[in-house]
Amino acid sequence: MAADPVLRLAGLSRHFVSGGETIRVLDGLDLEVAVGERVAVMGASGSGKSTLLHLAAGMDRPDEGHVQVAGSDLASTPEPERTRLRAAAIGLVFQDFNLIDSLSVAENIELPMWLNGKSLDRRTLRARAGELGLERLLDRLPGELSGGEQQRVAIARALIHEPRLLLADEPTGALDQVTAAGVLDLFDRVTTGRDCALVMVTHNPDAARICDRTLWLKQGRLETE
Repeated sequence: MAADPVLRLAGLSRHFVSGGETIRVLDGLDLEVAVGERVAVMGASGSGKSTLLHLAAGMDRPDEGHVQVAGSDLASTPEPERTRLRAAAIGLVFQDFNLIDSLSVAENIELPMWLNGKSLDRRTLRARAGELGLERLLDRLPGELSGGEQQRVAIARALIHEPRLLLADEPTGALDQVTAAGVLDLFDRVTTGRDCALVMVTHNPDAARICDRTLWLKQGRLETE
């Protein structure tokens, strides 16, 4: 019997009102992502890609439909339980890194562990950081790092608690072409063989090469080409 999907979106709808007009950004969207699967979601600017990711992460609620992550329905789960589920099961990587400037690299990486009431010994932290080439940067502040180094820290933070679902919102959007290629290679390496699904929202067609399938968001629904 096939395992249940890590992410299941069913009949997902989200609309906004602008100037008295109702805009349906997502319209009955369905998606299932299996354990270990990597999916790229592409589409025009304003098509709703980030809205889709925020709903999948439980950072927003749909007007209709269900968002199930690792067997729990985030759309119907009240706070603070939804925050606890998100902290335990989901890793997030953003375009603008979202690192905390006053915390060291080590502290930024450990943040999800703290939120889950856990901790890492220094040896384990160094080993995990070493997988991403960060072992010599652990005591630095984010402001002392390049854009590519900051994104590597963000990836390490997203994976440190071994989430079931990794969500990446334009992770190469703030990087130059060479650095972006390096970050994509890193995504490929650190997600291969993990029991963790990846959904990456991107404008970058090169991102599709590390994914098992690419979907296009058009008129509120996902399509293959």
